[in-house]
Amino acid sequence: MFSRIRSFLSRHKRKFIIGGAIVGGVALLSRYAEYKLLQWHEQQTRTMLEKQKKHHHYENTQRTANATVMSLAGSMREVVCRELDTDALLQAVRDQPEHKLAIWEQLKIVGFSRAISVVYISSLVASAIRVQLMLLGGYTYGDLIQSGHAGIPISQGLQQKYLAAVHYLVEEGVPRLAHHVTRAVTRIVTGLPLTRSLTLSQLEAIYQEVRLSLAGESGSSESAPAGTSCKLDQWSKYVLKPPVAPEEDGEERVLYNMLIETSDVIDSEDFNTVVDTLIQHGFNHILDRVADFYPMSKSDLPNIGSENWVDNISRDSPTGVASNEERNDACRNFVAQNISILNDSVLPVAKLVPVFSGLIHAALSPAPGQLLQKILIDSKLDTLGANVYEAFAVPLGQGREER
Repeated sequence: MFSRIRSFLSRHKRKFIIGGAIVGGVALLSRYAEYKLLQWHEQQTRTMLEKQKKHHHYENTQRTANATVMSLAGSMREVVCRELDTDALLQAVRDQPEHKLAIWEQLKIVGFSRAISVVYISSLVASAIRVQLMLLGGYTYGDLIQSGHAGIPISQGLQQKYLAAVHYLVEEGVPRLAHHVTRAVTRIVTGLPLTRSLTLSQLEAIYQEVRLSLAGESGSSESAPAGTSCKLDQWSKYVLKPPVAPEEDGEERVLYNMLIETSDVIDSEDFNTVVDTLIQHGFNHILDRVADFYPMSKSDLPNIGSENWVDNISRDSPTGVASNEERNDACRNFVAQNISILNDSVLPVAKLVPVFSGLIHAALSPAPGQLLQKILIDSKLDTLGANVYEAFAVPLGQGREER
């Protein structure tokens, strides 16, 4: 019996070897495939958790940036009210009635300057704070996944030193910016009589002329004497005090690099584009607020009697029910007529001055729908912040080079 078994094994030895190799190979490949599958699942889980953690960190940083800007609203308002003081001029009108006309000329300049300054200051502060917090957020996120940048962790002390740059923006940058705006406003509105009545279109033209002057694109700025140009400096000049390079490496070197990188971002074309967009939106918001003070008598309104436009259409509709197309056409006509009437409405400069002076309080308030809130939720500002965060959330050696 045993001889038969040995004979059978001897005759089929090659088959057993090949079969065993195949079975062993299949088992090995199966174990390897199972291992790789588990490894892939673990990697996918880690990637998903990493994305969630990064997204959560980004959203927290964005909320912190918005809260920081809102907390600075009071300081910005105080600085503008101090630099462009209307209370002192109003008191002077009461105390010196013989110089009332000259003082009102100063009030005119201050009023225009306050309305325009609040737009520039809000746009710059919101953009600069967003960049600073997102850059810092990128650095701190890098510490979460790698032990520091250049071997130096971003400590709480280092973060506080970096964020201290905000004081320069509010205490020195905002007054300088308000001074530049006032210089441009003075040049453009000095010859504007207080009795001159302006439409909203004419008011917008004055704003745009000031904006061109501040951008260095106005003809009046080009012909101005040397040293009196109204053109604004680079934005970083208002945001950051020029850092001094440390002699040794360490925490101070990291801080210096962060400030230089912040300055580079603020002087970039993308940052300028975002700030210009926010300024334009800010002007539109201010004009909308000013439009509320323009007179519009009932006789100027479309002749719809005591009915609204929906009632008017329903009455004239053959079926008694207005179609969507008819309602849309009537709505467009109603809005167009009101815009036309408002464009023809005028208000004297002397009555616009107090309106301009008081806009700052609502514009820099935390109430929804006001200027600062609208700026903070602008999509271009969100995109800028996201790009900055992504650029600096990469640890050293994974896409970023040490300076």
